Amino acid sequence: MTARSPLTERSGELELVEARLLAFVSQLDVRVDPSTAATLGFPTAPNTGMTTGDRDVLWLAPDEWLVVGAPGGAGAIADELETSLDGLHHSIVDVSANRVALELGGPARHDLLASACPIDLHPRSWGDGRCAQSMFGAAQVLLHEREGATRLFVRPSFADYVVDLLLAATRP
Repeated sequence: MTARSPLTERSGELELVEARLLAFVSQLDVRVDPSTAATLGFPTAPNTGMTTGDRDVLWLAPDEWLVVGAPGGAGAIADELETSLDGLHHSIVDVSANRVALELGGPARHDLLASACPIDLHPRSWGDGRCAQSMFGAAQVLLHEREGATRLFVRPSFADYVVDLLLAATRP
């Protein structure tokens, strides 16, 4: 059996909103003391994320981060983290199948998101390196602002719904 994203068939529609599917990115939930996270180079300020190479680390809670990496890399990332955290109280869980990742580009992406998301996406409060857990319509989402793009993570069961809302926001 071959793995298949719930949005594989919607790539043409995603292009209409300048979005693309980031199929099967690695996602690891890391729980560790904030002082230890700082030594790993994880962001410690609330609602911030950092990008290094092909890896993002997103602050989710005072002792929780989401590490996002290349597809198929979860095992290697987990091994690297386990080595770094050896002997320390921690938890590393592969949650790669927990969320579908989309990347929205283009100048209208914040307006599209603002159509159904209650957080302030104006540049005065939202910019590169910010992340937030919020709602998009009735779907729980995680947003991460990167240079020139916004990543949106959503549970697979809500993925079609989120694409439908994005498409609806483009209609007059």
